[in-house]
Amino acid sequence: MTYRDERDALRGRIQGLEEDLQEAKQAQQDDATKRARIEQIEARMRETEESLHAMRAELASMGGAQKQPQKKKSTPVFAIMGVMTLLGAMAGFFLVLTPAAPPTATRVDTPHPPGKAAVDRGPVPESPADDPPQPPPLPARQAKAQWTGKVTSARGLALPAGSRCTIDATLESTGENKRVSELSVKCGDKTIYNSNDKLEGMSMSGAGMAEEPGKEAGTFSYAVNYSDTGARSGPRTQATIDTTHQQGIVWSDVIPAFRVEFSVPTLSAQVKGETLMSAKKTDNTGRGF
Repeated sequence: MTYRDERDALRGRIQGLEEDLQEAKQAQQDDATKRARIEQIEARMRETEESLHAMRAELASMGGAQKQPQKKKSTPVFAIMGVMTLLGAMAGFFLVLTPAAPPTATRVDTPHPPGKAAVDRGPVPESPADDPPQPPPLPARQAKAQWTGKVTSARGLALPAGSRCTIDATLESTGENKRVSELSVKCGDKTIYNSNDKLEGMSMSGAGMAEEPGKEAGTFSYAVNYSDTGARSGPRTQATIDTTHQQGIVWSDVIPAFRVEFSVPTLSAQVKGETLMSAKKTDNTGRGF
């Protein structure tokens, strides 16, 4: 077969492949038939490629000849362009026949149930709206109580036994909070303790009170225990009083040093006014401190 005959045969094969491709595009066929048709076209393409390789080998062996330079250049270019065109058409045909890939599934984490989320993340703070309304603070109530006792012994001060001692206290209550806000002790004509005196030193203090209804309606009597002690100097002396034990002591360790002991009744004189206590009443033994 001459070179011209091979070229014409190659051109015919390419043209036949193009016609088969067009028919395959236009034909209404099921997937199995289409795949079989594609396999046939691919087989013919392989034959065409083999012929093209043979022509290339023949051209290589004719490399020294000077005859027909135009044919040596045009023929392989034509064959290569024809094969590339056919391959491009086959690629488009494969894209049409190849089914689309199924969509990729995306994992979505299911939220934890509300109960489990609360366990994993810790307790959920309550909303302020869920808190019960707080009652308004109660106004402070006060009572001025007084006890009248007698000196039992005195050292450092001219106070004979039996001298009058008066204890005055301001008792205050704001709901559950109760305190002795002020207290003073006067024996004879001298005030030997006043909680309002300036403190220069240490103070270990404590106080409590109890309330008893008086004999008359709207009156109350009180019992107290009170302590203000610690190393100090200056005008403020030290004191400890417990009316439930009917005893009191006031002293000073700095000059002029003194110590006064006195007796005191359990309950104060009756005080007219409203009750200071929200707890149950106490009896004469001082229950309720």
